[in-house]
Amino acid sequence: MPPETFIYDSQEQSEFSNKNSYLVSNTNDANLNEEKIPIPVVFVEGFLGAGKPSYWGTLQSIFSNPSDNRNNNANEDKNGWKPCHKIRPCIFVTPGCGSSLHDRAVEIFYQIKGGRVDYGEEHARQYGHSRYGREYSGLYTEWSVSKPLHFLGHSLGGVTIWKLQQLLASDFFPSQFEPHPDMVRSLTSVSAPFKGSQGVYILGSCTENLGSVRPFSFGAWLSRFVHIYEFLDIKWIKNLTYDFNCDHWNFSFTKNLKSMWDEYMGNKNISHDLNYQKLKEEKTYGLLQCLIKSPWMYCKDNAPYDMTIHAMNDLNKNSRTFKNTFYRAYVTSITSQDPITKFHRPQFSFTLPLPIYLLSYQIGSFKFSSKTKEFPIDPEKELPNWYENDGICPKISQMHPGGFECNDGMCKHHKGFPNLITNIRDHKRPNEGFENIVEVDDEIIKDNLKYEPGIWDVWEINGISHFGLIPVWHGTKDQELFFKGYKEYLDCLDKLDINKKFS
Repeated sequence: MPPETFIYDSQEQSEFSNKNSYLVSNTNDANLNEEKIPIPVVFVEGFLGAGKPSYWGTLQSIFSNPSDNRNNNANEDKNGWKPCHKIRPCIFVTPGCGSSLHDRAVEIFYQIKGGRVDYGEEHARQYGHSRYGREYSGLYTEWSVSKPLHFLGHSLGGVTIWKLQQLLASDFFPSQFEPHPDMVRSLTSVSAPFKGSQGVYILGSCTENLGSVRPFSFGAWLSRFVHIYEFLDIKWIKNLTYDFNCDHWNFSFTKNLKSMWDEYMGNKNISHDLNYQKLKEEKTYGLLQCLIKSPWMYCKDNAPYDMTIHAMNDLNKNSRTFKNTFYRAYVTSITSQDPITKFHRPQFSFTLPLPIYLLSYQIGSFKFSSKTKEFPIDPEKELPNWYENDGICPKISQMHPGGFECNDGMCKHHKGFPNLITNIRDHKRPNEGFENIVEVDDEIIKDNLKYEPGIWDVWEINGISHFGLIPVWHGTKDQELFFKGYKEYLDCLDKLDINKKFS
């Protein structure tokens, strides 16, 4: 079980928006017992993620290493830094890889806390799927304000965590679970489209009739494949490869046959069962109907729609950060501006997959102008910033949710990777496998150990594609910097002593 490091009173829990400053304190503090296990970290995959730990490359093995071998015998230094000697628990959740942000966030909540997934009566009625989904025993049932979790999301996974925290701050989940936004200790995103991506329109989403898909686009054919796959519902294939986790849409042939059989037989023997009556009222969709016009893709309750600029603009209008959560975003880019056209072009590389190169090229020159009235974008201020991208997401979209303008109270921007503190304190050199590491004094170490909650800590990294850090392990220095840096970042957050400061 993780340590109950953070204790809040009722007044603090009700004030979500005040600004605090959290500093790394001396690790001899009584509340930070070294024998306690670190706060677990939850991994949330992106669109069409395979739902397996291998999605995250070597990250799990790094967290399984209780300390850096170079510092096993190290004692706490005068700055309060001491390597973590306990293994951090890793939690892998598997939300629907093509489902909407709402459905994915709800599924993650119940996968962690346990219970039968409840998508909400109003939501289910609005979009025409079942209210209830799968039932889970719970990966970490003690999840609460006093026992929070760290979250790391790649691509759509980062936005899903953002949506989950917004739901935790609302009255959506049953009060018996005591939902609260402070259950999220940190939110870290990698290449996440917080403001949407024009790549979704390129692949099939309509700009005029929102929630629709062009019938012969890549997105439409992908939808048909998913329908056939889910209709066949072959369990062993799902266990081996993909499980789209869209049972609540009732696409499976078993549910369709059961529905027809029960109608034919009259349900004489089980009509008294109230739970069965609820299930009987749920809609089922035949394969032919889905292939002609999918009730799932031709609506606003799916991942492709939620990745549109329109959908993310609607979400961010009613979203906010919270004062006790630490936010960090890794922003990736592979393009540079053409001095003549002012559009962005990717640099050709044999290691860059051709589909990513072509999509990056189209995103970098997407014609917003013809549909300016349809897009929630200021063509004079914002338009040029939407062209730089990582092959899937514009750079401006990955930085943080909210508006285009940045300020000190919203975010802090940095170039490159965060310096590894364990290497800074030992004055490690670049030839030992890490870039941008130089000799520094104690003051710089202190700066690296200072984190502020409630604002976005943005790290802009050029020359890395959407899949350059996660999910495939390439063994690059960039990936090593990211994986070890993230582990160290969480170790620092776990050592924090909350010192509330009023401005």
